[in-house]
Amino acid sequence: MFSPELSISMREANGSRHVDRGVIFDGDDTLWSTEPLYDAARQRVRELVEDEGFDGQAWEELERRLDVENVESLGHSVDRFPTSCIQAYEAICRSAGRGVDPAVREKVASAARVVFDEHAPLLPHALKVLAELRSRGFRLALLTKGDPCLQRRRIEQSGLARLFDVVEIVDRKTPESIMSVLDRLGVEPAHALSVGNSIRSDVLPSLAAGVRPIWIDAHVWEFEREQEELADLRVVEVDDLSGLLDARIAP
Repeated sequence: MFSPELSISMREANGSRHVDRGVIFDGDDTLWSTEPLYDAARQRVRELVEDEGFDGQAWEELERRLDVENVESLGHSVDRFPTSCIQAYEAICRSAGRGVDPAVREKVASAARVVFDEHAPLLPHALKVLAELRSRGFRLALLTKGDPCLQRRRIEQSGLARLFDVVEIVDRKTPESIMSVLDRLGVEPAHALSVGNSIRSDVLPSLAAGVRPIWIDAHVWEFEREQEELADLRVVEVDDLSGLLDARIAP
C-alpha cells in the first residue's frame, strides 16, 4: 500500500481536456458505522451465555467462525448473524452435555436481532466529502452490499441519497457490478475511483474492473479480514474519508 501526495483533479494530465470522472462509494463502515453495532450485539449475547454458566470467550470464538462459514449459505442477509449466535449457543450446550433452553435460545436471537433496529451513525466527514466532490463535478455512486431492506433503511437514515447519481444494493460486489454502476454513471473505469474499507469486497473487485481503489483501513469483521495485506501500487490508502479531498491520483 502507499499514500501518494494528493489533489483530485477534473482534468486529464495535460490540463486541457475535460473528462467525466466518478467515485464509487461503499456504505457500511465507509460512510456510516455498522461494525460497532455488531460488536455490541455480540457482547450482549455473550453476557447471556455467561449468565447460563458457559465460557463466553469460547462462545464468541465459535460464533465468529460460524458467522464467516454461514456467508456461503445465508449471504449477507439479516438471518445470518442471529443464526450464527444461536448455533454457537446450541453447540456449547451440546459440548457441555446440557440441553438447549428454548427461553435462552430466544433471548439470544432477540439480542442479536437488535443490531438491525439500531441507527448506523454517519462517519466523520461523510457529508462534507460527498458534497465537496459533487461541487468539483464528480459523478458519485453508492454501491453497497447486504440485505436490500436493511440497506435501503440505512441509506434513508443517512440522508446521503440525494448526493448520489446512482445507488445500487448487491449481495456481493463483483467487477461486473462495478462496471454496471460505471455504465450508469457514464464514466470510464480509467477515470473512476472506488472508496471502501474492505480489501476483499471493495479493493479486489475494483482492481479487476480497472478502477483505482482508495482503501480506508477501518474496523471490519472476520469475513472482510481474510485478505488484509495487498501489495499493489494501484491501491491508495487514506486514514479516513477526509483524506480523499487531498489525494492526488496519478493517471
